Amino acid sequence: MTGAATAAEALTGLARIRPPGWLATPMPSDPAGLLLRARQALAVDHPVVKGRIRLVSARYTAAVFTVHRPPPHDALVLKLHADPAAYAGETLAYALLSDAAPVARLYAEGESSLSLLLEHLPEPADWTGPQMPTVLADRVAAVHTASLRLPGEATTALAGFRLAGAVPAPAWITDSAAYDEVLSAHLDAYGPDLVPLGHLDLKPEHLRRRPDGQVMLLDVESLRPDVTGLIDLVTLPAVLRQAGHEISPARVLGLYLDATSALGARWTNLSLKTALRAYATATGLESLHGLAG
Repeated sequence: MTGAATAAEALTGLARIRPPGWLATPMPSDPAGLLLRARQALAVDHPVVKGRIRLVSARYTAAVFTVHRPPPHDALVLKLHADPAAYAGETLAYALLSDAAPVARLYAEGESSLSLLLEHLPEPADWTGPQMPTVLADRVAAVHTASLRLPGEATTALAGFRLAGAVPAPAWITDSAAYDEVLSAHLDAYGPDLVPLGHLDLKPEHLRRRPDGQVMLLDVESLRPDVTGLIDLVTLPAVLRQAGHEISPARVLGLYLDATSALGARWTNLSLKTALRAYATATGLESLHGLAG
């Protein structure tokens, strides 16, 4: 994989095939339709929020806007989902992570419009420092291990989302035995109370800085075990190269092992490499880019 490869390209081969028309009401494809949907979401679910709306990004399944409110109020991020399951997963993830991991704050959710109001973090992180690979690995590890730090009542409430409740391999998994090996490795590393969190859509622009200097992640969702946080580990080397850090896969793996160990996970170098190989086999991922070498 070359230095120009993106995090998305690092996941070549990892694809769940969805049937045509799987999403009944996709996001509008035109900017005017998207802005209309954003205004409707504010009016229906967040009527006290007023301000100028600007489209930031749009996909088939979701759209992101900034809402620039009049002073002295801060701007907000409005995220709209077209898929109810994705909305539920992201809402759950932010609820879990608000006090346990460095992610943007969730201020409000709107079930009618499948919307989230999030903290606006306009300042990008400074990637030039040599400590940034460690910082990014720490941030990713904090998300992956967040459910290990939940209070008892939250663990009880989320029993249905725990790793121990994993269902049989879904149809898109190409090797069910390898899938079982991935789940077994996670059970050994985290225990049965893990709620899978991750799928961070890692890219340099998704690492932001608060005014106090704290580095935060954007974009997170809860996961089923058939995806797992390994998807983020596979993309880490590509993200770091995109940001100008030439770093070996072995070093990336070491940073992740150190960070997750400090937060309660029980991965070893061997068990993590074994899980990565099984993950690639189970999902059709074409390359681990040296991580399991």
